Amino acid sequence: MLYFFAGLAFVAGFALVAGLNLMLIELMEDRKRHYTEIAKEEMRLRNAERARMEIDAKEAQQKAVSQISKYMDNPTMWGKWKLTVAQSGIVGVKPETFVIIAACLVVVSGTAVGLLSSSALIGIVVGLATGSIPFVYVNQKRNQRQKKLLSQLPDAYEMLSRVLRSGQTVSQAMRAIADEFTSPIAEEFAYCWEQQNLGLTPEAALKELARRTGVLEVKIFVVALTINSSAGGNLSNLLNKLSLVIRDRERMRHKIMALTAEGRMQAYMLIALPIGLAVVLSVLSPTYLRPLLDYKFLIFGTIAWMFVGFLWMQSIINFDQ
Repeated sequence: MLYFFAGLAFVAGFALVAGLNLMLIELMEDRKRHYTEIAKEEMRLRNAERARMEIDAKEAQQKAVSQISKYMDNPTMWGKWKLTVAQSGIVGVKPETFVIIAACLVVVSGTAVGLLSSSALIGIVVGLATGSIPFVYVNQKRNQRQKKLLSQLPDAYEMLSRVLRSGQTVSQAMRAIADEFTSPIAEEFAYCWEQQNLGLTPEAALKELARRTGVLEVKIFVVALTINSSAGGNLSNLLNKLSLVIRDRERMRHKIMALTAEGRMQAYMLIALPIGLAVVLSVLSPTYLRPLLDYKFLIFGTIAWMFVGFLWMQSIINFDQ
């Protein structure tokens, strides 16, 4: 009888712990859903405010079209940089701020290294290398955002196709994408939807979407919608085919990266080997490489050609060219 009551107590305790765990999991899921809804609503309000600040009813179309044509026809370095910052998804920091930070890094690091090494040339090189950090950071953030956006596109296009087959409009389908997906595609489509609500024509809003994202697959989507709006056709079927094309392109991109992995690793090792060997020799025998410093043009020439080789390799494996 004692074993029976002990077993019963164990089962009751196990059931109590399991019930508490299930209750806590349910509470955590409810809180997660609640916070997700709040985040989506905040994103929608932020995009609406952003669109209202940039668009003013009748002037919206003229402003957007003029900006797009200006960028397409005669892009300037400053215009490209502003677009790069916008495509990176970095909020709260203006393009001018990155330029000021880069200039400060060039002056401070270049002056410090030049004084310590008693060489103006080394100071200039180090200053320029340090000043490029903000630009490299912004480009890295843009590439990461575009890759994430590209991975979301096939599912988004399939959802657009289903929404259109149900009888809703393209604008309503974009709102569905903004509600169901996460950033960055939800943010971009929500902003495009808000632009149309505030008076911008669908064609101009779609062109602005393609310019703002900078992704080739989005530009193809915009061209497809533009042609369909003027010539007609089965837009739902077109979006399904476009989704398949993007998946095939992504599969081919991964195949290329896999096939070139060995060559890329060899190139990285050949680039890192002289630098690593120089660091090791400088630690083990500080005077061993000192005669090489008398031939600075040889050092800088070697570094320059290594950089050219790296760019050449990246150009060869670039799938979008």
